[in-house]
Formats: sequence, C-alpha cells, structure tokens
Amino acid sequence: MTALAAARLHRETFRTSRLLEFCSQKELVAQTGHQVEDWPLVILKELVDNATDSAEEANTAPDITVTVSTDTGVISIVDNGPGIPRDTITGILDYSVRVSSREAYCSPSRGAQGNALKTLLAMAFALSGERGETVIEAQGLAHRIVFQVDHVRQEPRIVHEVSTSSVKSGTAIQVRWPESACSTLLAARQRFLQILGDYRWLNPHLAVRLRWDNQLLLEAAPTDPAWRKWAPSDPTSAHWYDPPRFERYISAHVARDQDLGRDRKVREFIAEFRGFSGTAKQKEVLEETGTARVSLSAMFGDDGQIQHVLAARLLHALRRHSRPVKPRDLGTIGRNHLFHCLRENGGREETLKYQASFGDDDGLPWAVETAFGWCPGGSNRHIVAGVNWSVALGNPFRSLGSLGPSLTAILTQQRAGPDEPIVFVLHYACPRVDYTDRGKTAAVIR
Repeated sequence: MTALAAARLHRETFRTSRLLEFCSQKELVAQTGHQVEDWPLVILKELVDNATDSAEEANTAPDITVTVSTDTGVISIVDNGPGIPRDTITGILDYSVRVSSREAYCSPSRGAQGNALKTLLAMAFALSGERGETVIEAQGLAHRIVFQVDHVRQEPRIVHEVSTSSVKSGTAIQVRWPESACSTLLAARQRFLQILGDYRWLNPHLAVRLRWDNQLLLEAAPTDPAWRKWAPSDPTSAHWYDPPRFERYISAHVARDQDLGRDRKVREFIAEFRGFSGTAKQKEVLEETGTARVSLSAMFGDDGQIQHVLAARLLHALRRHSRPVKPRDLGTIGRNHLFHCLRENGGREETLKYQASFGDDDGLPWAVETAFGWCPGGSNRHIVAGVNWSVALGNPFRSLGSLGPSLTAILTQQRAGPDEPIVFVLHYACPRVDYTDRGKTAAVIR
C-alpha cells in the first residue's frame, strides 16, 4: 500500500456565522429588493419612512432634514420624533432575530417588513468588505456602530460604543458611505431630490429639506401641519386580520411576554383592538369564546402549536362585535394639497384633475387617490406613486389585478407616454398590503 493510499483526511465540523451571509451584497440585494447602485436610495427611503411614522406616533408633524456630503461620504437624516430608544438599537444588532414594531400588525403604516435598519447598518461593510460605520444619536446618547471583519472566524464583528450626545429630542442618523463606492453616492443626487419631493406630495404635514454638498436643493414647508391620517399609534381593527395574520399577531405577543417574564390575559390582548377599550364589549367576546380567565399563552398547546380553532373563534367574535373601519377614515391626501403641488410644478389650472375612490373587501378598507396635471415647463412625464403614504423607489403598480395592466401601460394607452410633460399621482392606502418581495418594490393589487 502506498503512502498516498494510506493517508486519510479526518474532516472536522466547522461553524460559520450566518451574520456573514446577511452582510454580503447578494443577501442585502435579496433583503432590500434593490441592486447595489440603488442602496443610497434605500437608505433614504427607509429612514424617511421611519422618521415620518415616528413623528406621527408622537402626534407631531414630521420635520426631516437630509444632508449629504460626497467629500466625507456621510448621509445624515435628522427628524423631530421621540427618538429611538437604546433597547431598540441593541435589539437591531441581534441579527439572529427580526426586530420590528410594525411587522406583526395589520395597519396602514409605512414600514412593515422589520429589516430596514438591519440592512442599512450592514450596507457599507458589504460594499467595502472591511468596515462600515453608522452613528445613531437619540435621547441623549450616541451609538457608534462599527462593522469590521474578523479574519480568523471569517465573519463580521460588530462594535457598539455608547457615549453622551447633545441630541435630546428626535433622532440623528449618520451613515458613512465607503470611499470605494463613492460613484454610487455621486450618482444619487437627482434621485434624492426627486424622492424627497415625492414624499412631500404624499404627506401634506411634512416639512422636508435636502442639503447636498452644502447646497440647499430642497426646502418645502407643509401645506397642512394639522393634517392627519391613520397613525401607527391608532388601534388596529380585527377586520384587518385574516386567520394566519391573526395567529402571527398572537404569537408575537406571547413570545414578547415570555421574554419579559409575564403572561397577559386574553382580556388584555383584545383591549388593544379598535372598539374594545370598554369592558362591556370585552365581556361579550370573552363569554362567547370562553376565555374570560384564560391567559393568551393558553392559545398554544403543550406541543407549542397554536390552537387554530380557538384562535379562529376569537377572531370571529372580535369581528362580530365590532364595526369595520370606513375607508375614508384611513385618511386622504386631498385635492387641495395635490393641486398645490401640481401648481408648484407648473401645472396648467384647466388641466388639473383629482379623483378619490373607496372600497371595502370583507372589512378590509382601501382608498385610491389620483391626480393629474399638464406641466408644459417640464421635459417628460413624472409619476408620483406611493403605498400608505410612502414613496416607491420604482413603480409599485406593475400589475393592477382586476383593474387592468400596469400603471405605465395604462398611461401609455391614454397618450401620456414617457416624453409627455405631465405629472400623474397614484396613491393606494390599505391596512393589509401584500408585496412580491421583502423590499416592497411591487404591490399585489387584486
């Protein structure tokens, strides 16, 4: 027997961090739904979404300042919300779980995927392969978060340093873009301006400004600071949940209660739904479902599986003892604000058009608003498309289901092609919106 034949390899079992997968360009493209060249736009959209929702939760008209320096590679977004709590930032850095105050709820809020800040923190590292840095200042603390590579374990290593900050109210976030990807940031200037302008179209209460390399490119005041829509802090309706989402909502509450060492009653759980703040309504549901003294965790059997029949019975009772939300109660952008924006963009008065449509699908309300104007001073068509008051980075209406083909196809059929100097606005509001991907690039309209 030769020495080569006698030699044997004893394979070892090696462990590799899954964080490395999350910090790869391929994985982040899958998580965000956008290619690398669009990542600065993803940062802008996700942070503006979070900032606007946060201000609304505090019953404050959002005021957002975006500053970009292509010399230093810093993208900065400052808002006037209540500020991100320290515990939330700590939770974001745990890449083994998804941390979100939106994902389990059915509500017409802007962010609902639960991965936004996680992806943003990892982007610079994924681009450079060596280092990525983000600074989050809120509630008097500055969180310096650095992604570095551990060459021995071949995985990212996260350093989280906390110091004092002068930012007491609101949140200030700085993302340091790597020098190796500076061309991507340089190319994003016009799109930053367009996206922030579109947010202003969809949010009458928004004050927004953009400074790019010390030049003020945009400063827009709200047309109606008191404007209100369905806020993230408003109770959700049982009519907005289907059985799978209702079970997911129950599971999320039970899991969080376990983490906090508590065990809430079903009564406390149903009190959070719209129409059940009063004890009389609560009692009707509890008696009908036999859950008057039952803990929410009892919805799960000894095998850890949720009791589908009991959950379905509870959802049915909640829906039967409450009224569906009227579609108009979701909130509308309104003719006055959209016409104001059209006039600002040179829209001819006699061409301005506005239409609002409302509907209800088995208790699930929806509202669609459209606006149109011929703007002869413009060079080509401008489409403002949004879902739940959030701007889409592309066309989210690639298919309109029973309503017809895609939005762009319909406009072309109406002789409003890409070269026509028109502005068209399409906004869709609904508490439960399905998307084809986690990046929310294409809404599913039935």
